[in-house]
Amino acid sequence: MKWKMPLGIILVITLSAGVFFYFKNQAPKNITMIVRPSEFVQQVSVAGKVVPIESLDLSFEQSGRVTNVATKIGDSVSAGQILASQDTSQLEARLVEIQANIDLQKAKLNQFLSGASAEDLTLAQTAITNAETSILNAKDSLLNTKQSLVDTIKDAYTKGDDAVLNKADQLFSNPQTSNLKLNIISSDSNLKTEIELQRGIIGDMLVKWNASTDALTIDANLSASLLEAKQNLNTLKSFFEKLSIVVNNPNSCVFTYGNPCEAVSTTWKTDVSTARTTIITASGNITSAEGAHKTSISALKTAEGNLKTANDQYLIKKAPARSADVSVYQAQVNQAEASKQDVLAQLYKKQVRAPIAGVVTAVEAKVGKIVGANESIVSMISSGSLEIESYVPEKNLPFVKIGDSANVFLDAYGSDVLFATKVVSIDPSETIRDGVTTYRILLQFVVQDDRVKPGMTASVIVDTEKKSNVISVPQGIIELDKGNKVVKVMEGDIITYRTVQTGSVSTLGTIEIISGLTDGDVVVIKESRK
Repeated sequence: MKWKMPLGIILVITLSAGVFFYFKNQAPKNITMIVRPSEFVQQVSVAGKVVPIESLDLSFEQSGRVTNVATKIGDSVSAGQILASQDTSQLEARLVEIQANIDLQKAKLNQFLSGASAEDLTLAQTAITNAETSILNAKDSLLNTKQSLVDTIKDAYTKGDDAVLNKADQLFSNPQTSNLKLNIISSDSNLKTEIELQRGIIGDMLVKWNASTDALTIDANLSASLLEAKQNLNTLKSFFEKLSIVVNNPNSCVFTYGNPCEAVSTTWKTDVSTARTTIITASGNITSAEGAHKTSISALKTAEGNLKTANDQYLIKKAPARSADVSVYQAQVNQAEASKQDVLAQLYKKQVRAPIAGVVTAVEAKVGKIVGANESIVSMISSGSLEIESYVPEKNLPFVKIGDSANVFLDAYGSDVLFATKVVSIDPSETIRDGVTTYRILLQFVVQDDRVKPGMTASVIVDTEKKSNVISVPQGIIELDKGNKVVKVMEGDIITYRTVQTGSVSTLGTIEIISGLTDGDVVVIKESRK
């Protein structure tokens, strides 16, 4: 008997050959995708089980004295309700102070934006006028001190000249000549020689000093004249100090031809002492006049600086507000606001609030009691009696945090029935399950449902991150080029490489594109092989 191929098989083979022939003759095409902003979701999927609810032990984040207990055992409480508080008097006082500073900084900003008032401009103009008057007064004072310094220098010459000619020269023979001689016999011959030499030098010095003081005016170089006066007075002080030693030496005597050596007269001693005092006084007068002159110079510079400051302040008040200056004032407001938020955060830590709606089962807190951080003071259970217990692998734990929303599907009702929950607890220590390190988490039902029974198996999907208007692409199309992440992009019929910056990876295997791609770009999922 001859075997016949069934018609169905023949048809399948024929169709397969046709399809093969068709595709064989088709030109290969790139597989592409147009990128569009969309919601980006990062999720962690774990298995779980419905279990009877456990109590939540609540505590303060910081140690302190309890000042208020606002609940008792058996009370039904709502989510966010304050159950106990610590002493917050200092923080509240600080908050009042910070709020006052915020108001002040805002007032300064508004005042700056409003510009200077007419009264402010008038005051600024008055400051300029006063500064100008101060400069005039300082200039007058400078002229007076200059004249006083000139007069003091001239007076110093007069006193020095008088001291030498009328007081000292009576002790010498021929004092105005090169043959001058001190008419006192001294036991210290070297000192006597020094005095005679110094008197000769002083004669020339006084002649030059007289000429310079005669020409001295307030317009002259007072620094040079001042230096000359100081040096000359020092010379005269040295001269009279030596002369005083000689005349007051009991062994000194005055020699005249034909007469025995006589003791130095009291008159000479008095005249030398008087001359010496006169020179010292003249030196002091010079120092005082110089100090007054320097003070007047400094006062003039200060007055000129004050005038510049007054003019600058006037121009600033008249000028419109600059954006940079506004930014400074706004930054001060923002800084004050940040301080307020910091204190509010500290106040929040001084309160124990119910994280969920439920019933209080234990109250350990007492008014006046000092409690430590993390010391249990209130225990409660949720209003319902069931929750989800699940275990998260350690690699996924960093993504999960208390307060995260989660969708739960119970095997008993299938994937069409969704139960909303949120994470309320994460164990601090690990649990080893089947050789894998996991961490136990508890999830609270947002709405209690009578259909939920203990022991039911659950699939839990925790939403760990949600973003809107995010551009993302399949993670597998990201390539590395010289250390940079790139994707292939169609530009017309040409494939180019585009450098991108990436962010998070979603549960669906897509990766967030932070920069490098824009809405409407065409990326290559798979390039054709020609």
